[in-house]
Amino acid sequence: MRTAAAELVMILYDEGVSHVFVSPGTHATALRDSLADAEAAGVPHPQPILCAHEQVAILAAHGHHIASGGPQAVIVSVDGPELNLGGAIHGAQRHRIPITVFSSAGRGTPYTTVGKWMADPRVAAHLGTAARRAFQISRAEPTGVTHVPLGAGALRQPAGELSRRLPPPRPPAPDIGALEEMAELLAAAESPVIVGARVGRHVGAVHLLAKLAETLGAPVIDFRCHVNLPPRHPLNAATEARDLVAAADAILLLDVALPCLPVLGPLPPEAWLLQIDVDCLSIDAPVWTSPVEVAVTADTERALPLLQTLLANRLSGRKVGDRRARVEAQLQARHEAWRARATSDDAGDGADAVLAELDRALPADALVLEEAAHGGGVALRQMERPPGHFFRSMSSGPGWSVGAALGARLARPAQPVVAVCDQLAFASGLPTAAFWSAQRAGAPFLTVVLDRTQAVADPGGEAAEPASEVAAAARASGAEASVVSRPSDVAAAVERLLATTRDGLCAVLDVRLPRA
Repeated sequence: MRTAAAELVMILYDEGVSHVFVSPGTHATALRDSLADAEAAGVPHPQPILCAHEQVAILAAHGHHIASGGPQAVIVSVDGPELNLGGAIHGAQRHRIPITVFSSAGRGTPYTTVGKWMADPRVAAHLGTAARRAFQISRAEPTGVTHVPLGAGALRQPAGELSRRLPPPRPPAPDIGALEEMAELLAAAESPVIVGARVGRHVGAVHLLAKLAETLGAPVIDFRCHVNLPPRHPLNAATEARDLVAAADAILLLDVALPCLPVLGPLPPEAWLLQIDVDCLSIDAPVWTSPVEVAVTADTERALPLLQTLLANRLSGRKVGDRRARVEAQLQARHEAWRARATSDDAGDGADAVLAELDRALPADALVLEEAAHGGGVALRQMERPPGHFFRSMSSGPGWSVGAALGARLARPAQPVVAVCDQLAFASGLPTAAFWSAQRAGAPFLTVVLDRTQAVADPGGEAAEPASEVAAAARASGAEASVVSRPSDVAAAVERLLATTRDGLCAVLDVRLPRA
């Protein structure tokens, strides 16, 4: 008899799931048995990754997707700990990560958990169809989280008829008429600005954005959820562009999911707002009320070449050349200031000096996942990572990077993976559970903690350096740990700890930042 559990294992593999993240509960015993049976019989199946905590399972799936681009599956028990899923699922949905969550069906089922769709198969025969539909919807633009409750008894019952994969619809093609209207407004603008957030989720779109910016002669504000523009590109303003936004008369928003620009102030009311996104309406964000003049629902990778061509046909070469030279000169001064901060002895520049050293010490192919609350702008200034090798979280709560690093290392096992966070994010990331799963799965990674722990007074009345709580927590979790307090010590520590990860252990570098 082919059980519903055995059918689900086959569906996961057929849908392209390479690793399934499992936070076990009694409801999924039949599913775990089916995975073990598939392993014993040599039948293709996803590799199960045992996670000691359901939050780690969701975060690992998040990290796996940003590194692999593939669909994700998570199996969790939610009879009680459903609140632990809330923040992680909210972050995955906000970043449009295609995850299908299979959970126990019962009073603990998180029917109110953030997501884009939920099935409710009442009998085992319908489970396969519900799972196929969940994967289809999770991968349809805008991608996101779907949910399928599992009944413990139903998984051991006979499966229904074999179900076929349901491909998601293709992303919409941009409307040429709307792009022409957008091009007219951009061509007429005197001070256009481009804002990018998730353009780099398609690595090929990075050079398309660079070409558009060069054609328009406009600065690019890069929030760097991914690498949207090479950090040292002469038109990259990072997020230090409040003056550019205030003076803008046209702002092109590319894959931006917020109605305002954090750290940049409000959008100027007199500027034309233009938008390209697969989800221009952002229905799940009720506060999105910005008056966009022209919004084009399309994948930016498909829309940018068309817009660039339309702009090139409308712009005067001299006008653009003069503007581009002026903007590049303005941004060059900022780039030079960034380099100066990387070598500064000033306490306020400590994070800049540390991340500049870290960037130089890391191999070119290393993946960096960053979520330091006081390091976001610093990483944009100091970390020169190629497209597809740097990721940031815009989640509302801390703790993303440690769990996500586990998934990223599973997705790219030949490349070193580095989580960069502050001490709050480190603690919120449940390092004990994450390191345990990573070492068990053979996917160790390095965590660099930007630590602003304050000095304490010793009995003699002088300030004393406190013991490292970060290092203590790391060692208690089975990871190797080092503590440094000078940027010049970062490179040697990173080299040593990366060797530890190659030997199969997670590693943590606690970097004590100087107190400003």
